[in-house]
Parts: sequence; structure tokens; C-alpha cells
Amino acid sequence: MTYRLSPTGQYLPEIQYTQNPREQALLKKSIGRWGRMWQEWVKTEYPTEVQIFIMEGRWSIIPREIDREAEKRFQELDEQYRQQNPRPTAFSEIQTWEKTRVLTIEHRIMEEIVFRLRM
Repeated sequence: MTYRLSPTGQYLPEIQYTQNPREQALLKKSIGRWGRMWQEWVKTEYPTEVQIFIMEGRWSIIPREIDREAEKRFQELDEQYRQQNPRPTAFSEIQTWEKTRVLTIEHRIMEEIVFRLRM
């Protein structure tokens, strides 16, 4: 077992959260916007499930997976939206188009990815 020196001068064991290399790579990244939204949604809608996710060691993994899925899906939906709705040239129309594009894509991501309980 390896140990690391903490800022308080204590030697702490370096215990791995998981043995899965894919999950270890995910844990190196911070939880992003979509993952935090999922965690808040689960706390609000399924408060009893939070402890289960924590005990199973998935409370920190699932939000990072959701972030990855959501970013990929955002790119796909953005491409589709741009094909179906060409960008206007007038400044005021561009502002409206950009707001509509982002709101439409984010709404779809929330429905498809974030508001889904992962068991």
C-alpha cells in the first residue's frame, strides 16, 4: 500500500476508489454541469437512492458518465439543429437563433440524459 503526505503532516493511505481503469480515468475529471444537475435531480426526486449510489460507489462515477454522454449528444444535436435551421444573417435574428438553438438542445439533453435514473 502506498501513502501520501497530507498538508497537515499525516500519512494517508492511497486507496483506489475503483479497480476499473475506465472509471479511474473518469474520476480524474471533475463533475461538470450536466453531472451536477443529475445529482441535484436525484437528491430532489429520489432522495433515498442517494445513499444507495454512495454505498455502491457510483455517486461519483455516474455524473461523469452523464457529462461525457451529454457533451457528445450536444454536439450531435447542434449539428442537426444547424442543418435544419440555417443561421440567419441579421444581428437581431442571430441573437434569437442562438438562444433558441441552445435552449432547444439543452432541453433535449435534460430529457434524454439528465432526467433518467441510472440503476
